[in-house]
Order: sequence, then structure tokens, then C-alpha cells
Amino acid sequence: MLSRLTRKRYVKATILVIVVIGSLAAFWFGLKAILRTEFPLLAVDSIGMRPALNFGDLIMVQGVPNVSEIKAVAAPNGDILIFFRPSEPDVLLIRRAVNITFQDNAWYIRTQADENPSPDRWGSGQNPEDTWGDGYFHQKFLVGKVVGKIPLLGYLPLYVSAFLQTPAAMFLFIALMFLVILITYPSLQKRKFKPQAKAL
Repeated sequence: MLSRLTRKRYVKATILVIVVIGSLAAFWFGLKAILRTEFPLLAVDSIGMRPALNFGDLIMVQGVPNVSEIKAVAAPNGDILIFFRPSEPDVLLIRRAVNITFQDNAWYIRTQADENPSPDRWGSGQNPEDTWGDGYFHQKFLVGKVVGKIPLLGYLPLYVSAFLQTPAAMFLFIALMFLVILITYPSLQKRKFKPQAKAL
């Protein structure tokens, strides 16, 4: 059985883990509320926006409640947007806004990657109103605009995300976490103590 001291340290370690997880959750949900978007932090996983954004950059995204306020001009002055691909609504993309237009009581946005010579031409979406003209997408696909970046920090979530895609990798990751806990708190390991000689 665990000694009283070991149990006490185990409780402290558990409380510490709960506090850390709670703090991270509070930070994340607070950030989403302040920036008004479900995706306040993202890692850049493409090279199409160089030199403004590089692969592995961590970007901060802010929601855009009024599409008319988007600065839609050619690089390097237009706002960089995060949005869902109209034909694949679960795929996030990053492009620069180069034009916006108001059609049929909705805003439509035209984008372009900085490394591409011409604007994007988004094909038909899942509904007729998802796109307009020769490549504009509906405002409902817009997530937000980039308002800040930290170079290279995005490599961590990118590699962790790729690593955890296999069950074996997930098991190894969890095992590693337990190993770190045992190393950090050696009192959780079963120890053998040599009997102390009694003084005569």
C-alpha cells in the first residue's frame, strides 16, 4: 500500500494536472470569446502565402462580424483570411482577400494566394449560393482574418497532429506522458528501503 506521504504527493500531482488542464481550457475558451472565432490559433501548413506567412508559423485569427470591413486589395496590403473550402466545408484554407462584392443579400469574397499569379476560382459548392461569379465564395465560409503570427511555433501542433493520427502513436504518446510523470514524481514508484539499524 502507498504510504501516507506517497498518497499526499499523488493527490498533489493530480490536483496540479487538473489545475493545468483547467487553466489551458479557460485560456482557450477565453481566447475564442475575445477574438470571436472558433479557431483563434492555427498553424500554417502550406507555403502559398510566402513571404507574409511561412510553413510552421502560428497565427492568431480574429472573427470578422462585418465583411464590408475586410481590406480586399492585392498583396501585400489585403487582409489574410481563414475560411472553409466551399466544396469541402471541413477543410480550412488561408488566402488574401483581393475583392468583395454584395450579391443577393450576402457578401461574396474573392481570394488569392500570394505565390499565385491569378485569383482563386472556387468551383460550385454543395449549394447554389455557396459561390458566385467566376470564383467568389459566400461569407458563411469565412472564419476570420489573421491579426498576428509567431514564426516557427506552429511546427509543434503540426507534428503532434500528424504523429497522433495512428493508434500506435497515440499509445506511445500516452506512455511517454506516464513516464514523464513517474520521472517528475519518483515518489509514485514503489521503493524498497533498507531496514535501519537500531541504536543500542
